[in-house]
Amino acid sequence: MDQPVFSIIIPARNADRFVAETLDSVCAQSLGAFEVKCIDDGSTDSTRDILDRYAQRDARFQAVQGPAKGVSAARNLGLTRAKTPFVLFLDADDLLHPEALQTYYDTLTGSFAVGAVAGVQRMDIDGHPMRGSDNRTLIPAQDQLDALLCKNFVVNGGALALRTDIARQAGGYDENLIKGEDWEFWCRVALLGPFAVVEGPPLLQYRQVASGANHQARGSVFARGVPSLQKVAANPAMREKYGPRLRHLLRARQIDIFWSGVRNQYQYGRKSTALFEGLCGAALYPDSLFRPKLIWRFLQSLDRSAKQGTVGPGKPEGRH
Repeated sequence: MDQPVFSIIIPARNADRFVAETLDSVCAQSLGAFEVKCIDDGSTDSTRDILDRYAQRDARFQAVQGPAKGVSAARNLGLTRAKTPFVLFLDADDLLHPEALQTYYDTLTGSFAVGAVAGVQRMDIDGHPMRGSDNRTLIPAQDQLDALLCKNFVVNGGALALRTDIARQAGGYDENLIKGEDWEFWCRVALLGPFAVVEGPPLLQYRQVASGANHQARGSVFARGVPSLQKVAANPAMREKYGPRLRHLLRARQIDIFWSGVRNQYQYGRKSTALFEGLCGAALYPDSLFRPKLIWRFLQSLDRSAKQGTVGPGKPEGRH
C-alpha cells in the first residue's frame, strides 16, 4: 500500500517507563501502511524525548504537543489530524499483536461494520499475563448496544478499530468526563451501527495498573451518581431508542462498575477494603444477588495474578 490506511493515536503523559515498548509493538506490525499521532499530554518526564526519537527515525511517527487537558482532549486532537480511513486509539503502556493492523484491516474492509472488536489479553504492570475470560464472549450477534450498555465488552481502545468517519460522526470523546469516557464514546459509536468481532488470538495486551489516580477517579463507594452513565442516560438518541428500558440497562452497568472496583481492590492487595466494599455492595445493590452471570464472572476474576505498582499519576481506567 502506497498510502497509510490506519491512524494510530497514542496519548502519553509521563509514560516513559512503557511508551517505547508500545511504539516498538507498532513498528513490528506486518501491515506497515500506518501513521502514528503521538500526543504528549503535558509530560514532565522523558516521554517527549522518546516520542521525538521515534519521529526522527521513522516518518510515519509524529510527535504532537497536546493541550494537557486529559486523555480525551489528546485523543480528539489526534482524531482531527487523522488522514486515513481507519483509526485506532492505543494507550501508551499497551501492546499490539504483530498482526493487529492487518487483521483489523481485513475485518473492516470485508464488512459494513462501524468498527472491529478484538480479544484482550490483560497483563500486570510488569507484563505478566493475567488470567481472565474472553471479552468477545460477551458480544452478541444482535442488540450489541444493549449488551454494551450493561457491560463494557470492548475493555480498552486498542481492542477497537474504527472507521475514521464514524468516530468523527459520533462526536469524539467527551472531554468533561474523567472516567468511563471511552465506554460512553463507544456507546455513541454503537448507535451508528454494529461491530464486527475479530476471531483468533487477542490483538491487544492491556496493562492493568493499580494507581492512586484510578482509585480517586472511581470515587466514593457510596456515590450513587456515575457521570458517564448520567451522560448516556441524557443522550436524546438513547432515550428515543430505549425509552424507560434505558434506566434498567444502565442499572446493570452501574452494578458492574461497582463490582469491578471491588475486584480491582482485591487484585491489588487491598483485601480488607475489598471486603468492606463488598459488604456495602450487598446493601447498596441487593439486586446483584439475582445476577448469576455477574457473580460467576466476579468470582472467576478474583484469581487473576497481578502485581501491585503505580506509574506516575496513573491513567484513568473507565474500562471495566
